[in-house]
Amino acid sequence: MNILAPTEQNENKTEKIDIKSMTALSKEMLAEPAGVRIPKTAKVVETDTESVYEVAAMQHMTLRTFVEQDADYALAVAEKCYARWTNISNAALFNGGVETPSGFITFSTGQYKLLESRVAQARKELGDVQDLIAVMPMPGEKRRDHVIRMLYVNAVLRKDTKALTYLIDRVEGRPVEARAAELDYDNAYNIYMIIHTLFDKQLQVLNAGNGTILICCSRRAGKTHLLVAAALIECLRKSNTKCIYIGETMELTEELVDSAMNEIIQTCNLRDKKGRPFNWRHMDNGSKILVRGLSNTKDPDQIRGNKAKVIVIDEFFHLKSDLLEYLQREVLQPMQMDYADDYKFICAGTPPQIKGTYGENAWKTWEVPHFQWTWRDNPHPVDIAAREAYVENVLAEKGLTWDSPFARREYNGEWAYDDDLLLYPNVHTYNPIDSIPQYNITRVMFGIDYGVSDSDAIIGIAWSGDEQKGFQFYEAKFNRYDIKDKTISQLEYLKSKVYEAWDMALQFFPNMSKHEANKRILWDADSNDQHITQELCMSIEYPYVTEEGEEKKLSLDIRNAHKTDKKTMWDKIDDCMRTGRLLLMAESKVVHECMSTILLRGKNGEIFNEIDEGAYHPDLLPALRYAMWNAIGCC
Repeated sequence: MNILAPTEQNENKTEKIDIKSMTALSKEMLAEPAGVRIPKTAKVVETDTESVYEVAAMQHMTLRTFVEQDADYALAVAEKCYARWTNISNAALFNGGVETPSGFITFSTGQYKLLESRVAQARKELGDVQDLIAVMPMPGEKRRDHVIRMLYVNAVLRKDTKALTYLIDRVEGRPVEARAAELDYDNAYNIYMIIHTLFDKQLQVLNAGNGTILICCSRRAGKTHLLVAAALIECLRKSNTKCIYIGETMELTEELVDSAMNEIIQTCNLRDKKGRPFNWRHMDNGSKILVRGLSNTKDPDQIRGNKAKVIVIDEFFHLKSDLLEYLQREVLQPMQMDYADDYKFICAGTPPQIKGTYGENAWKTWEVPHFQWTWRDNPHPVDIAAREAYVENVLAEKGLTWDSPFARREYNGEWAYDDDLLLYPNVHTYNPIDSIPQYNITRVMFGIDYGVSDSDAIIGIAWSGDEQKGFQFYEAKFNRYDIKDKTISQLEYLKSKVYEAWDMALQFFPNMSKHEANKRILWDADSNDQHITQELCMSIEYPYVTEEGEEKKLSLDIRNAHKTDKKTMWDKIDDCMRTGRLLLMAESKVVHECMSTILLRGKNGEIFNEIDEGAYHPDLLPALRYAMWNAIGCC
């Protein structure tokens, strides 16, 4: 269950169903005889070394369908294959080879390693079949009954002690179930004083209970004070409570938290159990508040490994979407598993300048309590009229009004975007699934942008020199968290993507030899990491066979990108997009970057010809600029 981002549940309100409790179902299941499963079939297994996947494929079935049709036969095939390969491996190990009808075959070290890998594959295939059998629903079994049976399977077959403990607790009752949780009553007065610093909107959040809560506020609405107070209250309420407070950067977040904590401590005159001034960094009841940042790909690993009853994310709507999504899914969610019925996950922030952020998607789709207010609801520190006069002066200095996106977002807490700051506001797209633009392609251009603390990016453009127009046909954007196979380095993954793109590019010239086609494929890479460019040039080759049957290899025609004249290139690319001479793939990552990349606005409202890296950092757009230099940069 996703305790951080609950999903919508569909209920059938017309059908009346007798639903038993989890405890009742568990008791009924454990009361049944353990029994022995009687095989469904007595079919003889004729194969011995063939993979169960091969047997299923020969019958034109997937493995799942094959298992569902006759589970015992599928299991027998997998077991016989595993047993046969194990016997062959043992014979090769003890005798140095195996006896075959053609005579004795001696095995080398390399061949034996291959044999070991085949045994491991057979063992995996047996496990795959066993897993599919374990999760197969019984005839007429309801989903709720199926869930209970899966708990039993995990507890007994896979020796999952947590599942076993859960079932026993459901049936026998927990030993200390009747005893209330131990509360830290020594800090009751401190908690009382902290609560009295909160105004009504903040108290509504506090009274919303456990679970996930989303907060969207304007500036100076008391957001940070609430988040710090909520974390501190939970730490004081129960001993040995751990809270994690996450912000944009470690340094900035620690400064904000320390300032808010000291203000609460001084205002409330908080004391520890010995009467000394309260120290939030070293609480005497064993509770801890850890402060962390989320600004680059290394930060999630600084958070991983902890368990936390309370998780607070400040500036939730401004954090980098890819990092935030990974952090929430892979790191934060498991951290609160031990507190599944008593956790707090509070996300708060001001609306972002750009569209399509992970935070915006959470605000629009998560079915959790939402809270929204502005500085006008905050009675501290001076009266509303004085603060409103201050805001109006600020807007007048910037040449803005209350209707501007800046004022609506920052001071009214509304979702208003700086569309006037978009680097590429006019984008034309095509759907590659429907059709590919029929241009006379004369060259293919690639741009590569290396990510230091961000993502690597590759983009491919097919260009017609005769028509002076082209389209995007390839993109790849990834960091180390996007690579599912953790045994592969990010550099090796980059090489695989370069080869994949290269192979696609050669297909644009079917009537040319591979050698001639390769002359029309240009690669321009970020010059900041030239050692990576050299590695790509030296280690990636494309093998092919000539018409005469000769085996040859192509070399990558890669060079340092032309990075000067950046602003001129922005204008030229924008003109290509605006006039439809450059088409991007619909719903692609580069289109999302076009929607998110904005120019920097100055303090007085002026617009600088620089990308606002604080709002969004693009990766594919620099790669696009490198690639397009070959088509329009010299013109």
